[in-house]
Amino acid sequence: MEIKEQINCVEEILKAIENPNLRVVSACAPSTRVAMGEMFGMEIGLNLKGKLVTALKKLGFDDVFDLDFSADLTIMEESAEFADRLINNKNLPHLTSCCPAWVKYVEKFYPQFIKNLSTTKSPQQIFGAVVKTYYAQKLNIDPTKIYVVCIMPCLAKRLERLKSGINVGSGLDVDAVLTVRELGELLKNKKIDFSKLEDSPFDKTFGMASGAGVIFGTSGGVLEGALRTLSSKLNRNNIKGLDYQINRGLDGIKEAEIDIGDKKIKVALASGLSNAKILLDRLIAGEKFDFIEVMACPGGCVNGTGMPLYSKDVDKTPIIKKRAKGLFDTDLKEKVRQAHDNEQIKNLYSSFLIAPNSSVAKQILHVKR
Repeated sequence: MEIKEQINCVEEILKAIENPNLRVVSACAPSTRVAMGEMFGMEIGLNLKGKLVTALKKLGFDDVFDLDFSADLTIMEESAEFADRLINNKNLPHLTSCCPAWVKYVEKFYPQFIKNLSTTKSPQQIFGAVVKTYYAQKLNIDPTKIYVVCIMPCLAKRLERLKSGINVGSGLDVDAVLTVRELGELLKNKKIDFSKLEDSPFDKTFGMASGAGVIFGTSGGVLEGALRTLSSKLNRNNIKGLDYQINRGLDGIKEAEIDIGDKKIKVALASGLSNAKILLDRLIAGEKFDFIEVMACPGGCVNGTGMPLYSKDVDKTPIIKKRAKGLFDTDLKEKVRQAHDNEQIKNLYSSFLIAPNSSVAKQILHVKR
């Protein structure tokens, strides 16, 4: 796909929707639902996922799924991958790979740490891969007849989908990425008043998610989600012991030591690439960590480059905090707060993927490094 098509794919998406030979499938990232309302003068941080589903259905999407589901799937694969590294003491520290800008930064400036990057794909790419394998088989549809659109907070996600080795088949697993800003403008152009829409549920096949999947939109969410599943399995903890407060707030670097089974692991997170550089330089100097999460945007995806714009003189800190709070509040209200307790995730493994890090899962949900 040419660069000019990457910059503004709205027309291509609308053409796909109008094409009777295509099934157009969309998924909404966690941070999008706490920011879309801002495009229509609504309160910052409200979780408006129901209105988001309705808006996409009105635009003509055939299926609207929850990308938090594939965040849960990312947790399952990444926690299993990290457990294997921890047990075998290899490729530590484990570096997260959900943020494409961060991955590109490592590849360009710190190639000695490429082997430390997780091979687990991001929720966006996992979603596209599962749709064009499992879902296509389920519906008995040729994968080339499915057009996948992800609603994202991030411009770098457009380039991620084009990365060598990221796609399962010969085509793209994710055909297009629509940012919050672009979707908001599209709705306005179509005279759809987002603020007045009724709520609709996500479509069922990939419509269930845990609280751990929800908090992927914040800095530290990947780390906390992985720790919840890993700790629960190794320590047999209940959920009351799984709220790792390390990821609350907007500090650039956070560190903690956490008991996992019979091991004490050292974890850290970096918010913003300048802070990531500090951590990587500390690794080069000989400091030891087991798990490091990095998000290129300060605060995480709730501060993504595709989110609603504000003038330069506006202090965005309170805005970012409100968006993050919207996700944390949602997590606390969820009946299921650990990825491995998600019944749809269990069903996907039992019927298709077999187990986390199985040969099937590695083929579809992982990249080779």
